[in-house]
Amino acid sequence: MDNEIYRLPRERLDALIGRLARDYRVVGPVKNGATWMWTDVRPGTTLAFDYPTTMLPPRQFFAPVRETLFRYRKNGDGRFAFEEPPAERPVALVGVHGCDLTSLRVLRAFHESSCRDRLVPGRLDRSFVVGLACWTPCLAETFCRDMGSLDNESPASLYCYDLGTVLLFKVQSARGREVMRDLGTLEAATPDELVALRKRLRARPEAFPAHLGFAPEKLATALKAAEGDILWDATADRCLSCGRCNLVCPTCTCFDVCDQAALSGEEGSRVRSWTGCQVPGFSRVAGGHDFRPTRAQQLRYRIFRKGKYMPERYGIVGCTGCGRCATHCPTHISIREIFVQVGRAP
Repeated sequence: MDNEIYRLPRERLDALIGRLARDYRVVGPVKNGATWMWTDVRPGTTLAFDYPTTMLPPRQFFAPVRETLFRYRKNGDGRFAFEEPPAERPVALVGVHGCDLTSLRVLRAFHESSCRDRLVPGRLDRSFVVGLACWTPCLAETFCRDMGSLDNESPASLYCYDLGTVLLFKVQSARGREVMRDLGTLEAATPDELVALRKRLRARPEAFPAHLGFAPEKLATALKAAEGDILWDATADRCLSCGRCNLVCPTCTCFDVCDQAALSGEEGSRVRSWTGCQVPGFSRVAGGHDFRPTRAQQLRYRIFRKGKYMPERYGIVGCTGCGRCATHCPTHISIREIFVQVGRAP
């Protein structure tokens, strides 16, 4: 499938959306006022393939912001009956950047290896993902090239190269090939289009300057050496503990689980929702002890998790270089600048 690259005139993009809608809930990037967001689309919806990265990442469709895991109710015999939510329609994401494709791999690694959750990997398995090549940095804080996610095309079933009037699709799975075939007669990319694509790919690194100056594999060692650095206290002085960085991060995986019961105790539900290590009280345990009571400790933990703990546990760096956290931080704390400081230290 490596050499299967087909052309699709832009005006036929609706045909692709219509084909996916037969089996999936189709979601894509759409401009909403001055912002871009992932939302449900259908034929006729204008997809913003030039979008500069959405605030909320695609993980919201696989590990929802808030979801009911099950409901329970006491029967007449005094026993509790449990009911899971009805099966949801699988999702098809159209136009996923390399940084967010990488985040889906991190999401799977965590839920399979750490919490052994079946819901999130199941949703990933049933999904259909169309990747989208980036030609210019999405945000000023973007450093996806440094983190290796710029060129990442996995786990997309189809990977799209936008050449303007024509879209080139690389087939990367059997499901991807099936979807393309269902669109009608497949047209292979022309020699001129393949030449144009190769030129764009060769020129792309020049549009994405290197910021770190070292390989991300060095981060774990560099962070360990900087564990007692004054950097953490100095940076944390600006932190508001608002947790916004956790919410917009495509690879943050922390969640809270609580039971919401009726006053009678006869029925209720178990709910899972997003939380994050920068939220006060996140590391507080029974008895009131807090393992990371200061903002400096909380900040250091977040950075260590991305650059050290995740690579050590899952074999993949937990930061994709998307730039969301720094872009949406009210005090402009930049994980990229922290990486630069610890990575270039003697």
